[in-house]
Amino acid sequence: RALLTHLGTTRMPLIKTNERASTGGPVLAADEKVHFSCTATWHGSDKKAVGEGKVFITNKAVAWFPSETQESGFALDYHSLSMHAVSTDKDHFPSSCVYCHIGFDGDDFYLAPAQESDVKAVYDAICTCSALNPDPEEEEEANNELFTAMMGGMMGGMMG
Repeated sequence: RALLTHLGTTRMPLIKTNERASTGGPVLAADEKVHFSCTATWHGSDKKAVGEGKVFITNKAVAWFPSETQESGFALDYHSLSMHAVSTDKDHFPSSCVYCHIGFDGDDFYLAPAQESDVKAVYDAICTCSALNPDPEEEEEANNELFTAMMGGMMGGMMG
């Protein structure tokens, strides 16, 4: 199944998956493509390495698969990713990495690319792809605010 189908259309936390394409990456939906990928170590919220593997930033999700092909990988849709940032503070984490927070009460994880030059590329790809997946609730609220403002302006013009 495609990664998007596996993630579903509702807000979904980090999921475990062992479905891989023949390339070793995620199985993609027809409208899904990989924007960036690189070798990276996934670290849990305790900062312990889960393992070395490859991170795939698609237009629908962030996915990571370990080098060991029998092991399960992880995937997260952008609606579940509440924050991400570049961390360069060696007192907080031993190498430059991309810090990610799941939901508002959820866990966090760290993606530490093998090449330090890939840290910014991972971050930029997540920014770009996250923007392609706006929160439907926030979009609806923005549309309601715009409608209210437009109606208020029209009504004010009719009254005056």
